[in-house]
Amino acid sequence: MTDRAIFNRIYTSFQPGSTEVYLINGAGVTTSPSSTVNFIAGVNLIQGAVVYVSGTYVLPASAASGVAAARYNPIGITTAAASAAATVPVNLDYTAVVSAANITAESTLVPGEYYFLSKYDGQLTRFTTVSGAITVSGGYAALVSLGQAVSTSELQIEIEAPIILYS
Repeated sequence: MTDRAIFNRIYTSFQPGSTEVYLINGAGVTTSPSSTVNFIAGVNLIQGAVVYVSGTYVLPASAASGVAAARYNPIGITTAAASAAATVPVNLDYTAVVSAANITAESTLVPGEYYFLSKYDGQLTRFTTVSGAITVSGGYAALVSLGQAVSTSELQIEIEAPIILYS
């Protein structure tokens, strides 16, 4: 399988089961902006944390009920660990490596599944897991799609606007 470039977009090859498909990663072929941007960590962050921007800092995002709306507006996933006040690279629109520490109620991603912002700081989750579904009664304030798993440890980032959940 190889990646392809068509109409100034890069299509990344992915094979869930026996069908080969191509995911659009959003990077232009010749004049694309960088998909990774450096920010200042507002707290200690681990590699693979889902983050949002507050002022000049990035902090762990969360879709938990009762949090400020800014917290469920993630911008990307960290590509390295960082201490508070240190520079941290954040992947905004490409394939991100995600470890077990960043996945709610599971130890690996399920290829082909879509993942959403978790109610736990900096984590992501499938819509329904052993820990429950993303619902208002499950302690969620918003449903935020982050992207699709392309392997057991990689997520193709495609962050969508949050859908606010009301009870």
